Amino acid sequence: MDTKLTVTDASFDAAFEKYKKAEMVMFFATWCPHCHRMIPAADKLAKDYKGKAAVLAVDVDQSPDSSRKFGVSGVPTFVFVKDGKVQETISGEYPEEELRKKLNALL
Repeated sequence: MDTKLTVTDASFDAAFEKYKKAEMVMFFATWCPHCHRMIPAADKLAKDYKGKAAVLAVDVDQSPDSSRKFGVSGVPTFVFVKDGKVQETISGEYPEEELRKKLNALL
C-alpha cells in the first residue's frame, strides 16, 4: 500500500506548506535500484507517522524544479524538514530505523 504522498513540481509547494511542521521528502527516480529498495521503508514510515509527520516523494525526472530547489544531485536523497526549514539532507540507502530516528528528532 502506497501511503506516502507523491508530489510533482505543480503540487510540491502546496503539499510542503500543508505538512511543513515535520516532513521527510524522498527524492527518487524510477530507474534507480537504490530508490526501489527504499520505497518500502518510506511507505511504512508514511503509514506509521500519519497525522504526526508527512512523507513526501518526488520523482526527480518529473519534478526538476523541486529537485533543484533542494540541491538534489543524487538519488535517493532524503530531506528532513521542521517548521519549513531543512534540518538535514542525506543521500543513499539507509535502514528504516535510521530514517525513523531522524523523523523522531523533528517531532
